[in-house]
Amino acid sequence: MLTFRPSCPEDTARMSEIAEEGKRYLKSRGVPQWQRGTYPDRALFESDVREGIGFVVAEGASVLAVCALTFAEEPAYRPEALTAGQWQLPEGKPYASVHRVAVAESARGRHVSSFLFSAAAALAKERGACALRADTHPENLVMQGALTRAGFVRCCELILPDGDEQGDPRYGYELLL
Repeated sequence: MLTFRPSCPEDTARMSEIAEEGKRYLKSRGVPQWQRGTYPDRALFESDVREGIGFVVAEGASVLAVCALTFAEEPAYRPEALTAGQWQLPEGKPYASVHRVAVAESARGRHVSSFLFSAAAALAKERGACALRADTHPENLVMQGALTRAGFVRCCELILPDGDEQGDPRYGYELLL
């Protein structure tokens, strides 16, 4: 049985392994996302644990997928930061954002990402969010498909303002809760 739970310090090595598997998978498909710098790395997952924003999908003791779920405003998601389109949720309403989604190689094809998005949406709604937002690279067709299957709608385009992938384009997706 799959569970969605906060990550703990003991999870960070596995979280980092899953992210590295994700980087290799994206590279094998010619997707430039996560290919510059170290993002996401173990130090970031350790920070996510400390901040209480790291989550995992587990099956028993095995971690199968990772993500960060935040409730703070995302600067790249501000209306004035968008390069095309707009969010469905009216400005000023609370939303959550899901980032750093990666599924273990061994769990691909098992709809683990669907479970992750459903559980993240339920938690976001429980905590008062009116929508769940995510973004992905225009060439990351696998993630775009996973988001669409989970009920997200592609609403907008944006450019990442900082970090290893500064200046990279992204499609913004939103699921109204």
